[in-house]
Amino acid sequence: MNRMSLGYLSLVVAAFMIGLGNIWKFPALAFQHGLGGIIVYVIFVAMMIPLIAVALESTKHKRYELLEYYLKEYQRPAFGFMFLLFNILLLSYYSIVGGWTLSSLVIEDVTSSFTGNIITLLFVFALLILILVRGREKTLDVMVISVGLFFLAVVATIIGMYTTVPDKGAIGHFIGQAFAWKGISGTTIKDMAVQAAYSVSLGMGFYLILGAFLPDEISGTKLASIGVALDTFASILATFVIAMVLAVDPSIPIQGTALLFQGLPRVMLDILKLPALLYLLSFAVFLAALSSMIPIGETIVRIYEEFTRLPREKAVIIIIGATAVIGLANVFGMHFGVDTITVLDGAVSTFVLFGGIIAAWAAIEHREYVPKEVKNAAYPGIVLVGILGLYSLFHMIKGGQYVSFVLLVGIVGMALALNGKLRDYLEAR
Repeated sequence: MNRMSLGYLSLVVAAFMIGLGNIWKFPALAFQHGLGGIIVYVIFVAMMIPLIAVALESTKHKRYELLEYYLKEYQRPAFGFMFLLFNILLLSYYSIVGGWTLSSLVIEDVTSSFTGNIITLLFVFALLILILVRGREKTLDVMVISVGLFFLAVVATIIGMYTTVPDKGAIGHFIGQAFAWKGISGTTIKDMAVQAAYSVSLGMGFYLILGAFLPDEISGTKLASIGVALDTFASILATFVIAMVLAVDPSIPIQGTALLFQGLPRVMLDILKLPALLYLLSFAVFLAALSSMIPIGETIVRIYEEFTRLPREKAVIIIIGATAVIGLANVFGMHFGVDTITVLDGAVSTFVLFGGIIAAWAAIEHREYVPKEVKNAAYPGIVLVGILGLYSLFHMIKGGQYVSFVLLVGIVGMALALNGKLRDYLEAR
């Protein structure tokens, strides 16, 4: 297995991009907005490819680690520190939500079960530690294997459902609904722009980590383009799955946890009597979540390892263990009626939009090692992501998510305030 080949690295990028949103968000938007929405989505993800390419090319130039890059290029190690803090918050709750896709098969009402949530959290973090402690190469191997199995499982599910659902005309009807022309409205543009930004996993720092060991002969633009194509293909496959589910019962919810823990069990177990298909699809969804969690964990570990200079094994146990403790705090918060996941997600989902700009900072600073055509292509995407970030802030305040807003501003403000101390510490070593 050539880990430095374009094919292998493209699967790594696709594994990072593909997540729960491909399954429980994109299909619902496709059914709502139709072909116009899908076209708008494709345009927006194409605009974001140069941002990813800039991030990949930035650290590839001098083989910088992430903190080293922001220190030596811009004297702003606080930017890298932000990625560490927000990724820790993200992993602390995404691990619970992603783990539900498996634990729900054996634990009744797992989303509201205190014991079930603890078991889910401990299982996922134990798995992450076992993967990450084995080193970078083995970690990337697991990502590639996971995304490969994800595609196989989804295709097998589509074939299994198509051969089982008796009304083939209903399948065609609902597939047609997802690809019918329904016009393009302001809501279509807003919804698809936001989905595009989140789907390609902007603003989490992993592309900077990946760029540090990217071979010189591999183009960041080409790598990002293939990753985005595979990510979009995964979303289209998921749309076919949901179309078949709707062909069985058009009344089921098709978005978020309601789809995974109410809609799919009702169709696969109560109506079709096919538990094997439910298990297969749940496994595929878990793999999608896991393949996103691993690079988030890898980014956390690499930054922490760079900052502390601890051996990788010790760094993994300490920082991923600390993240698990925050996850346990989330579980206790939910048990006592505090919607900690919504609070954290509000702060993190807004940061990752601005984080996409931070990751493409080389374009803003006009660094010569990023190809001119890539920088020029990145500017529209930077403006788009900036607008989405401001919209997210406005929506957060308008929606009364004041705790999320304070958390976001507090972490960013703290990181920036500590920039001088971080710079002095890193330069003194």
